[in-house]
Amino acid sequence: MNRFTRRIGAVGVLLLLAGSLAGCGSDSGGAGGASGGPMDATKAGLPKSADDVNGTIDKTKVKKSLVVGVDNPYYLFHHDIDVALAKGYFKEFGIDSVDIKTIEDPLPPLIGGSLDLALYDTDTAIAAAKKSGQGLRFLSVYLGGEANVLGVGKGINTGADLKGKTITGGQFGSRNDAIIRQLLRDNGVEPDRDVKIVSTGGQSNERLQSVIAGTVDGASIQLRHRTVLEKAGGKVLFEETREVPQSGWSANKLLQESPETVTAFLAATLKARQFITDQANKDEVLTIMRDKKFEIPTEYADAYAAENAPDYHVSDGGFKPADMDKFISDQITYKTVPEGTDWRQYTYLLPLWRAQKALGLPLNPAIADM
Repeated sequence: MNRFTRRIGAVGVLLLLAGSLAGCGSDSGGAGGASGGPMDATKAGLPKSADDVNGTIDKTKVKKSLVVGVDNPYYLFHHDIDVALAKGYFKEFGIDSVDIKTIEDPLPPLIGGSLDLALYDTDTAIAAAKKSGQGLRFLSVYLGGEANVLGVGKGINTGADLKGKTITGGQFGSRNDAIIRQLLRDNGVEPDRDVKIVSTGGQSNERLQSVIAGTVDGASIQLRHRTVLEKAGGKVLFEETREVPQSGWSANKLLQESPETVTAFLAATLKARQFITDQANKDEVLTIMRDKKFEIPTEYADAYAAENAPDYHVSDGGFKPADMDKFISDQITYKTVPEGTDWRQYTYLLPLWRAQKALGLPLNPAIADM
């Protein structure tokens, strides 16, 4: 299940910042030219082919120290950076240090300039880019798979056993809430008729604990929670997976001030991700993260193969435009993205393409598909 349950109100904070930040970024949008210079895609247009994309990173133009924001304390959202630091990949591309700030909503400080990049929900970032008009751009997918999982408590073994039970997908109006309802329907259970859907705060860890405690009978949980729930006497009742570009990196001022740094950051973290998604490196990755004081119990380590599969923790940072089309269309329906939003206008892919080329990877998405 998508771990994110965001309030549209967060975008309101961004709008309050907009007046004081006028002029710090362009709203011309799009995927930009091939030179690696400041973003003005409306004028520069897309590179015509992979040959027009410069994969050589000029380290003399790269900022040495960065501060980035991540919204989740779970190791999965930190290990690209920590592995890149441990393996020397950042230094390889000209960056000496990266300071990670764990912030519930990193978009306001990203727009304000205290963060260089932020890892956050794709839909929320694109919605904020449209509403704030401050040059915020989505850059690259981090998690491109979505596991929709209904975990239930003791004594529930079939869909029929859910009748009259209490289920939560998180906050009403969130993507989690919408897709848990769809998951129920796909398995013959009608929300608000066969079961009672309730709105709850917090993230998936809190929902898991609510099921274990019996506060609710079932909830949307994550892949890593399966073993924990089973040990408590519960089980995963329904499960679906799909390709959804649910989260990724965004930048704002750094794109204007040092686009070379954005490319260097993506190259280093994608190189780390190639290492992470190679299952042969699981033990080394987990050792690095435990040395960084992350708590990774055996039950969560057992989910490594699923959570770090190349098509889930997207190994090249890319995505299928058709998947993004559907995702943003869905989010417009759920009212988390403004009506009429064209995600391409708020997505800048040149740094990703340059990073992919620097690593010898095929350009994804292909230029022709954009």
